[in-house]
Amino acid sequence: MKKLFALILIIQSLSVFGQKIFKDENDKIISEEIYNNRKLIQGGFKACNDSLQICKIIINRSEEGSVESEKILTDLQNLLNIKLEKNQPTIITFHPGKDYCNSSGTSTATSQYLWHKEKEELLDKIKKSNFLYVYKNNTNIKTIKKLKWFKDPKNIIENTFFRYHYPCSSYVIIYNNKYRSYFGEFSQTQVYNDLQEIIK
Repeated sequence: MKKLFALILIIQSLSVFGQKIFKDENDKIISEEIYNNRKLIQGGFKACNDSLQICKIIINRSEEGSVESEKILTDLQNLLNIKLEKNQPTIITFHPGKDYCNSSGTSTATSQYLWHKEKEELLDKIKKSNFLYVYKNNTNIKTIKKLKWFKDPKNIIENTFFRYHYPCSSYVIIYNNKYRSYFGEFSQTQVYNDLQEIIK
C-alpha cells in the first residue's frame, strides 16, 4: 500500500511540473528513450493522455470488468436528453478526435454510415441493443451529418473507459453491471463476439 501511495505521489508531482510520464504495457514507468525505441508486436500501439501527460504502450486491446451501469446510463440519459432501454446492452462507439488513423484511408461518409448501420443490424440479431455515438472532439468524424453523434457529457465515457487516445475509434458494451471494451480500430466481428460474451 505504501509503495502504491508513493507511486501516485511521483506521478502527480511529475504531472504538476509538466514532465511527461512513459509507461510500458504493465504500467511500469520507463524512460522516454526506451518508450520511443520499443518495437511493438502486431496490433499493439502507443497511446497518450495529453491532460495527464502520460503515454503508454498498449498490447492488450481488450478490457472487461464491472461497472455501475444503472448510474452511467441514467447520467447519459439526463445529460444528453435521450432514452436508453436499460434492460438492453448499450453499445457506445467513442471517437477521440483527429489522429493518423482516422485521417487516412479511402472510406467516405456514405461507406462509413452503411458500415455502422450494417453493424447495428448484425448486433440486433443477437440481442436488441442501444447504439450510442460519442466523441471527445468531432474533428474527422465523416458520419457527423449522417449519424447522431453526442459530445461526451462531463467526459463520462472517456474517464470511465478510455483513459488514453486510442487511434481511429473504440467501443464499449455496457450490460448488467458489466462492460467489455476494445481500444482502437475495430471490426464488426470484434463487436459481435464481445456482445455474445457479455450477454451469457
